[in-house]
Amino acid sequence: MNHIGRYLLNRLRAREGAFEIWEGQDTVTGTLVLVFKPVTVPPPAFRIQGALPWHDGEEDAWVAELPFGAVPLKSLTGKVSTVELTAWTRRLLGILLEMKASGLEHGRLDASRIWVKGEEVWIEGVGLPVEPKASDEAALVETLREVAGDRWRDWPFRRVLEELAAGGIGLREAAEYLADPRSLLELDSDDEGAERGPAGVLEERSGDAADAPTGHGREEVEATNVAIGEGSQLLEQAAEEAGSAEAGSVEHDVLEPDFWKNGGGGPDNEPGIERASRSTDPGRVIKINRLSEPTFDVIEPRTEDTRPRGRWVWRIGMLLFSALAILAAYWWSERQQPVSAGETYVVEFRVDPPDGHAELVLLDAPEGSGLVRDRVLAEIPGKVSFDIPGVYRIQIRAEGFLPQEKLIEVPPRARSITVRLGP
Repeated sequence: MNHIGRYLLNRLRAREGAFEIWEGQDTVTGTLVLVFKPVTVPPPAFRIQGALPWHDGEEDAWVAELPFGAVPLKSLTGKVSTVELTAWTRRLLGILLEMKASGLEHGRLDASRIWVKGEEVWIEGVGLPVEPKASDEAALVETLREVAGDRWRDWPFRRVLEELAAGGIGLREAAEYLADPRSLLELDSDDEGAERGPAGVLEERSGDAADAPTGHGREEVEATNVAIGEGSQLLEQAAEEAGSAEAGSVEHDVLEPDFWKNGGGGPDNEPGIERASRSTDPGRVIKINRLSEPTFDVIEPRTEDTRPRGRWVWRIGMLLFSALAILAAYWWSERQQPVSAGETYVVEFRVDPPDGHAELVLLDAPEGSGLVRDRVLAEIPGKVSFDIPGVYRIQIRAEGFLPQEKLIEVPPRARSITVRLGP
């Protein structure tokens, strides 16, 4: 059996120069791993979020654990959306920035060396002592172009990545463009200015200058604002003096239509005040025209009839919450009930290639299982019965192939388990 330490080597995934990359499994925890061998130097120690860390060194190999559920980016070629492409690119640029800061360079980045799960992304093989083939920036852009397929032309950040590959911008600038999509407008404006040339830019600036107010016009506007402010202050002062001299002498009149004909407002005709002399004589009466009815719709306060409705809504909500809590407690109690003694768990095994046949030998079973160990449990492909749930250690024996040991969980998460014969 091909193994290194506690790691089973299931399949040779690729060769990277003098190194072999194997897909394996930890026989203790069942975790999927990548094994790089032969490597005689110790693995580098780094803490970069998004770069698969080296778990440990076994004999002449480096081992890195794979995140649960992660798949190679190459398997999604032509199937990704622009939203996923943007999220992965932001994280990959951050990973490369941290690698540069730590003095690390991948040198052989491609779609098979990147793993994704949802919007999360990881790079394998960071720090591997191999001769670099291309810069990480150019390799990243080429990888994303390959994975995007036909969606590459419709992706708005395509131009940013092309500038990065051409050396026009750096990693940090590209990361800033993707962090703030509004900055793409600056890139568009730069390109438009280059296409128009100096004449177009000067034309645009001359148009802006023509629209701006002249110095003489600006002085007139400021003078008008000052005059309006002074007129308002004089009217307020006259009203206060008249009110203090003769309390209750204010007359209330109906607003005359002539007020609207005269334009109303302005320093000489303030809204709602009769046009009169600006004299501040305390004995002079100032007439203030007030409307008898408001010019806006009056909103009546809420009546008492609406309050019980809120109480009923609150009560219904509490009843629904109580019903959900009771259903959740019942479901939990049913789930915790022990499995009956006669119940079995049937797992379907498949063989790759489909025309292959093998024997399934039980090596170890969970505590409480009545199955006999170190004996042939069944022949596959086919369905195999297990008496209790848990983790089983099995061995696959097939004529013409080396025996394979595997850890399986019963019941499995998938509908069936596929056993691949050979490396």
